[in-house]
Amino acid sequence: MTTAHPADRPDPVVRRFLLVAVGMPIVLVAIGVAVQLVLLPQVPATIATHWNGAGEADGFAPAWTQPLATAAFGLGIPALIALTTLPGLRRGERGVTYRLMGATAAATSALTTVAFTWTFAAQAASLNAANPPSIWLPLAGSLVAAVAVGVAAWYAQPPQDAMDAAVRPAVPLALGTSERAVWVRATAMSTGAAVGILAAVLAVAVAAVVAWTTGAQIGLAWLLTGLALLLLAFAATTLAFHVRVDDSGLHVDSVLGIPRFHVPLADIESAARVDVNPMGEFGGWGLRLSTGRRFGVVLRSGEAIEVLRRSGKRFVVTVDDADTGAALLETLVSRAASRP
Repeated sequence: MTTAHPADRPDPVVRRFLLVAVGMPIVLVAIGVAVQLVLLPQVPATIATHWNGAGEADGFAPAWTQPLATAAFGLGIPALIALTTLPGLRRGERGVTYRLMGATAAATSALTTVAFTWTFAAQAASLNAANPPSIWLPLAGSLVAAVAVGVAAWYAQPPQDAMDAAVRPAVPLALGTSERAVWVRATAMSTGAAVGILAAVLAVAVAAVVAWTTGAQIGLAWLLTGLALLLLAFAATTLAFHVRVDDSGLHVDSVLGIPRFHVPLADIESAARVDVNPMGEFGGWGLRLSTGRRFGVVLRSGEAIEVLRRSGKRFVVTVDDADTGAALLETLVSRAASRP
């Protein structure tokens, strides 16, 4: 449940989220950059900045770029997480996902800051970059730091119970025993989520092209290409769906034909119109699992049809005019149950 707070008392959930997702990264990065600046005169002009799978250095850069990279990654990634999460929190949305996002922001900052600072400090005693230290110890240390900071950030935030879904039980439509009715709607992913997915596809595709054209390792090039194709397939099959209610039950089909979901009429216990909060209830958008044995085609926030199966599982699809769709399902289920 959401608790109201007077205007002069900031919401403790938002305040703690800002503390761990923004405040902690600022402190961590400030310490890491300060250490690197102190050590800067003692490191070679060129240092190792990248290691291969064997733990050997295979990438180098001017030493002065390391503090800049630490600030960019240590602050940039948490800032992106905070910017995408704060709007929902300020609207009063709640759920374990929001708490996890705050902990993730702090943990990511710790991981990058410790890794960059440790590898930088390890090269302070070197006269040149020809023999840089192995990456394994700094990597292990940064992972431990990330876990420790993430756990601390999790417990620094108050528990967040998911908002109670606004459920509106469907009122059956006035439909004769021999009448037939079909309800059809199209539903698409919210603009923000669609732009995010397409941006990710484009970024990975560009990275794949760069890998092929610059002579990068063949394994990396194929990996990026495969990832780009996978993301493209995901986008193509999950951005829009057709929703249909008829005598056979509820059908939710991607515009490309796959994936397809069907809840038979005989498997439906009841249908209702609910309000869905994607982040708070499902942890995001797309084909999602949630607590309470719920599975959803969650493309945006707002109204949705929720079907309770006889097995106790729930199927959710976000769609306009969910009241009518749920009402028709209730009518068809009741009519089917009354038949001898």
